[in-house]
Amino acid sequence: MVKKTFAIHTLGCKVNQQESEALSRRLTGAGFEQARGKADIYIVNSCTVTQTADAKTRQHIRAAKAENPGAFVCVIGCYPQVAPGALLAMPEVDLVLPGPEKERAAEILVERFGGGLPGGAAGAPAPAGSGRTRAFLKIEDGCDRFCAYCVIPLARGQVRMKPQDAVVAEASALLAEGYKEIVVTGINIGLYEGLYGLLGRLTGLAEGEYRIRLGSLEPTVIGAAEAARIAALPRICPHFHLSLQSGCARTLARMGRPYTPEGYMDILRALRGIDPLFGITTDVICGFPGETDEDFEESLAFVERAGFSHVHVFPYSKRPGTAAAAMPDQVPKAVKAARAARLREAAERSASAFHEANAGVSRRTLILSYNAQKGAWRGLTDNGLDILVPPGAGFAPNRLITAKIPLPTL
Repeated sequence: MVKKTFAIHTLGCKVNQQESEALSRRLTGAGFEQARGKADIYIVNSCTVTQTADAKTRQHIRAAKAENPGAFVCVIGCYPQVAPGALLAMPEVDLVLPGPEKERAAEILVERFGGGLPGGAAGAPAPAGSGRTRAFLKIEDGCDRFCAYCVIPLARGQVRMKPQDAVVAEASALLAEGYKEIVVTGINIGLYEGLYGLLGRLTGLAEGEYRIRLGSLEPTVIGAAEAARIAALPRICPHFHLSLQSGCARTLARMGRPYTPEGYMDILRALRGIDPLFGITTDVICGFPGETDEDFEESLAFVERAGFSHVHVFPYSKRPGTAAAAMPDQVPKAVKAARAARLREAAERSASAFHEANAGVSRRTLILSYNAQKGAWRGLTDNGLDILVPPGAGFAPNRLITAKIPLPTL
């Protein structure tokens, strides 16, 4: 029998990336083949955090069917949970798996197309890796915070935590496969009960050098003292993603974010007390309902002085079912676009300044791949910089080296 081929298009967060990797492994183990080009089965792992994310999901669906009109198109992820009808109405879509049903995607496809899953159709997925060098490890799913703008609690549901022993076993398997970096992910990993203890176990699993990078921490649940305590653990990368959302105290309160800009700055000071070049990335929303020009200027000024290594800028996007969707004083689209442009300019200046501050400094760097066009190795520093490294003896993907950071090149 000719093997069925599949392709997975992943949008959105690192949790989606981890789930796509897990699904890929299950399908491959069941006898399917991952396509390099045109596929028999297309799986779109969707995001719905903004209207733009919804639109990109629909674009991927149409592109898949255009590439192979006879293909089977399955949509999983967050979009089907909040708007399944919109997807089912698309003629290109053959199957929609909302919410927990996505966990059964491999089983459903095996039932439809044949094959057999390792350990039986209901067997647990193999540990999920990403490429040859870094592995994503999901420890938690869901969120119960219900920030005013956010649809994720509706899309992902309540908090579910993977048992510590299961997390440790999965991490051990990944290290045994040879991964040098494990990225701990979840929708809100700060809600994981006993997070510090779990990370302590993960940092002591094996001899030899490896490192743990945290996919994201939420200042809604992690304060300065706890963030610093986590950052001081051995093997923890000095690089955190801390979602800011706004640098304006009034806007944060209206968003339902239980911290202030000064409280957020306390976290940054604590982390930089551990490593002055601690990499901090973040998300910022502009044009939240009721955001005045003064509110925006306060948020912009905070971003300019925070010293972020990277900022994801999002114009506010109305999400059905959220508190903010019904708020008065919705900001006009043109105003949101103008504010986003100014924020992105500030973000670019901040990223450049951070990279320049690192120039000439030696950091432990994981080699990811070889860039033939540049004649150099691409590497990821412990504090989150994507750099180019001149060729060296014995260099290869998945090697940890000490590299002197060049002037900005990427």
